[in-house]
Amino acid sequence: MVALAALLAGGGVSAALLVVADPERGAVDAYAATRNVPAGAALTQDALQLTRVTIAGGTPLLFTSRDLERLTAMRAAHDIAAGQLIQRSDVMPPTSIADRRLVLIPLSAVPTVPPGARVDLLVIAGTPDHPTVAPFALGVEVVAPASGGLVVAVPAKAAAAFVFAGATMHLAAVVVEPGAADGSELPVTSSDDAMALAAGR
Repeated sequence: MVALAALLAGGGVSAALLVVADPERGAVDAYAATRNVPAGAALTQDALQLTRVTIAGGTPLLFTSRDLERLTAMRAAHDIAAGQLIQRSDVMPPTSIADRRLVLIPLSAVPTVPPGARVDLLVIAGTPDHPTVAPFALGVEVVAPASGGLVVAVPAKAAAAFVFAGATMHLAAVVVEPGAADGSELPVTSSDDAMALAAGR
């Protein structure tokens, strides 16, 4: 078995991604950069190519053949080297390029979330007798896990709102599966609401 280590850099932290070339064991086509892509540059189709690989641990953090439209709508979050497999932590939405801010969101129970994943943040409010759960922010990019919370990337104009929420609100994070549609969580204000939504009604 031939192993190729691709060194990936993101947010100032270097990580090694082990690629195992074995077409007989669930190989997939994942996108790699055809040339150097500087931080902030658009990921145009000519900068991408499909590479046949098998990744130890699966491919949830990579972009596969079905992700081309989504990937070409992104920009490089940092410098991407030619030949590098592109992970979700390597890209960011075009709207976040000019005013990206990093905010620590304290959470009482921190889910296992890799850098580059997205979470829906829900606020738990009300009283002990009548609690409520409602969406606060959906599809928020996770930059890194932290002790007792998550570091997320938000637009500058929203940074104060996230700091305020982290300091004064009881927040919970729901992890967005890679490739999933935008969140559509509904407020829950009673046990009847919770049971009806859980039953798909």
